[in-house]
Amino acid sequence: MSGILAAHQPNYLPWAGFFFKLGQAEVWVIADDVQYTSHGLINRNRIRTPGGWQWLSVPVLSRGRGRQRIGEVETDPASTWRRKHWKALQCNYRRAPFFARHAPFLEALYQREWPCLVGLNLELCLYMMRQFDIDLELRRSSQLVLRQERTGRLVDMALACGAAVYLAGGGASRDYLEEEEFRRAGIECRFSDFAHPLYPQCWPGFQPNMTALDLLFNCGPDSRKVLFGH
Repeated sequence: MSGILAAHQPNYLPWAGFFFKLGQAEVWVIADDVQYTSHGLINRNRIRTPGGWQWLSVPVLSRGRGRQRIGEVETDPASTWRRKHWKALQCNYRRAPFFARHAPFLEALYQREWPCLVGLNLELCLYMMRQFDIDLELRRSSQLVLRQERTGRLVDMALACGAAVYLAGGGASRDYLEEEEFRRAGIECRFSDFAHPLYPQCWPGFQPNMTALDLLFNCGPDSRKVLFGH
């Protein structure tokens, strides 16, 4: 076995730490078969504003649908969220040094209909990965045979992808992962500890944990260096 695997849900407009983790891996297993949870980052993220920050949330259909998997979640066709999100990005970032570089992609994206949330999220993730020069093999967890137990599921992912290393997030991941189970399977478990970089933003002060578009709009071709330190 060889290679480093990271597993993560396909979030909407992910933050910088998401891409920091992917940038250390060689395979990304897109966790599209886990339960969708509201009030997380699967359908929303934050942008910088003159007053601090605000959420951009994609409304989804949930009433009467029970426990949906991420890959099953549909956006609300009656909502005008696409127009609102594009307008919010324009209003808050039009003065950013590199907003114009990304505006054509984003304008076209928000003009399209996105019935499936995961399709929208992956389109954005892949675009942003290209901007950070991150090149990975992509797999979907829904196409793999995996145990439901948390650590066992991740071990199975690594074995299915031929990965020698599983790259976990920092923080809470250390509390719930059973590292001994990885060792028994011949897999190394590593942790990605992310220290948020400081960089110029459009407005006075610095707000961390914004969508990584904030970094791209403000730092342009230097964004990868800012994110990874080299």
